[in-house]
Amino acid sequence: MRIARWLLGGGPEHVGLVLGNDASGKTTFLYRLKFGEVVQTIPTIGFNVETIDHPDGEKVTLWDVGGCDRIRPLIRHYMSQDRFLIFIQSCTDTEPDRVEFSLEYLRMGLNMMLENEAKHMFIIFNKQDLLSEEERPKIVRGLKEKIEAEIKPYAHKLDIKILDTPGLSALSGCQAHDVMDEIRKTLKPKKPAKNTKAEIEQREKGPSEEELRNKIRTANAESADAKTFWQSFLDGSLEAWDHYTHLRAGFFVMHDCFGRGLGLLECADEFMEHLNRLREGNPERFRNTAHKTMTIFWLHQIQVAAIEYQAHSLDKFPSREDYADIVFSASHLMNSGLWRAYYSKDLLFSPLARANYSLPDLQPLPTIKQVTSAPVQEKVTNHVDRLPRFAFSVVQKTLSSKLRRGGVVKQALEALQSSTMRLRASDSSVPPYSETQAYFWIQIIHAYTRSLEVESSESQFTTYEAFKSLFDIKGDEWREYYSQSTWESIAARMTFVNPDKKPLPNIFNLPSQARKDLARSQMINATNHRSADTDLPSSEDLDFLAAILIDEAKLIPESELNVASHASLITFLFNRLTEKTKSPATSTKRGDASLASSTALEMAKWTGLTQAMFWVQQIQIALAGRKEMGFEEFIKGNAVLAFEELPFVYYSPQLWGSVEARDGYVMPDRRGLSSIVPGKVKH
Repeated sequence: MRIARWLLGGGPEHVGLVLGNDASGKTTFLYRLKFGEVVQTIPTIGFNVETIDHPDGEKVTLWDVGGCDRIRPLIRHYMSQDRFLIFIQSCTDTEPDRVEFSLEYLRMGLNMMLENEAKHMFIIFNKQDLLSEEERPKIVRGLKEKIEAEIKPYAHKLDIKILDTPGLSALSGCQAHDVMDEIRKTLKPKKPAKNTKAEIEQREKGPSEEELRNKIRTANAESADAKTFWQSFLDGSLEAWDHYTHLRAGFFVMHDCFGRGLGLLECADEFMEHLNRLREGNPERFRNTAHKTMTIFWLHQIQVAAIEYQAHSLDKFPSREDYADIVFSASHLMNSGLWRAYYSKDLLFSPLARANYSLPDLQPLPTIKQVTSAPVQEKVTNHVDRLPRFAFSVVQKTLSSKLRRGGVVKQALEALQSSTMRLRASDSSVPPYSETQAYFWIQIIHAYTRSLEVESSESQFTTYEAFKSLFDIKGDEWREYYSQSTWESIAARMTFVNPDKKPLPNIFNLPSQARKDLARSQMINATNHRSADTDLPSSEDLDFLAAILIDEAKLIPESELNVASHASLITFLFNRLTEKTKSPATSTKRGDASLASSTALEMAKWTGLTQAMFWVQQIQIALAGRKEMGFEEFIKGNAVLAFEELPFVYYSPQLWGSVEARDGYVMPDRRGLSSIVPGKVKH
């Protein structure tokens, strides 16, 4: 229930779960209340969630939880004490097996409410419009009698209401809002809300602000300079190992990792390796035992404090020399018991939290978005940077793909040509496609990259901004090799034309130390930015990634699933969800949901449940309402699926990598996921 307490909560006055058999009309009911119309959705394999705003200012958030039998064991993650439950019984489910299936679901919901000490359940009978006037009373009465018999043993423990609403139909909207009004009326007399803020402040209570600042002043005065401290940390000769020093070491490791493009979770792993090294060298001084959750907790707190300090003082992520000022600006970091405001002792000191990263069970960690004053703007690529940036993506892919370099470059040029034509159709200022210009930049970026191979430690500059700073790329380097007339000629557009000034290089000299330092600063900023948000690549990059994924998929057996390969993952899901790897199943929505759920649960053994369900849902949305098509056509029409980091558009790395996301299904914390099929509305 730890996930539900804060991932599902906060904000709305009432939060409820909508349960019922698959195809009972749960999703239709939800979107009828939200939009006043019915939208086409994919079969619910996890949840749909919407907040409904009422004219009186009251808000009700409803979670439509999938009704497929394979997903039922996961529903416990959505229930908690302050939730209510709406159980929808379809009046068209009259076959004995389906009725029993529904009653089993009802019993599960009742027991789940008892376990969580929840109070209110509402039972409604949907799809009455599909019954004739003559048979409707008899069928509804028969279903009602069976349900009354089931809920009788729970009547003295729970507040259960069967809402008698003749003619109820979520599809037509008849009585749907009346049902919601009745539910709201029942929920009105709420107990006064707990003073959560006061409780949190009480848990956070530790040394006073002045005491913390005095500790910081003393520690700052006694600490070594940044260079000396880092060297002492590396060789294990630190004079002190207290809370201040521990935090400082964590910030320095974070700074080092960000400079190599590693995220916070990788930083935590590396920091723990350092701590193990120190402990092995001097177990008497470095007694702290390895603790994954505690390590990530403090690194996260330091990062948020650094970003808040940056927002007020700097235009880039703070340096190691800024550590003293960061801590002084966020004195709460010196409260070694700060974790008590976020974690209970039972959770934090459990073996699970020690070995894995566990989410807080008292309140969520402060997020970077909460302390960033201005929203992150969409990245706009100017025309000068467009080709060098694209070439950088191409060269990076040639280094990571098993495909031959010539094949990767060929696909890149075709993708760029297609994307350029689309862009020019709406923006005539975009320069026309030129094969010479595109190939020139691929060759130049490749030559720059080869120069880094001389010093393998320099191959860490994995973002274009850092690479551009490292080699001082200005965009006019072509003038050294081509005359303007040749560069802009029609012949150069049609095919590659050799330089008319001097040959293209195969390698460049290594950049200066000053440029390396500048590039490292860019890497740190870029890695820190990814902690707050993840941008989608440009359209030409997506087209290129899609083309490469299609080629890589041709090397993979259809039935094989290698989760380490994104091409294998997408190919497997496409084949499975289009029934190419097994005999055809029913084409009904119920059959699709069962297939999707079983596929997600099968994948979860290797990827984790949230990760599996995310990718299954993305493939489902892309397939919904489409005519039968081959894999190549499918990927070209949904190029975003080729972007391996797509999950981080919706999930922070910390949540995505948590044990809760591995073992259960958790909602995104960056952007909401929708199961609505674009452009598809039922009338």
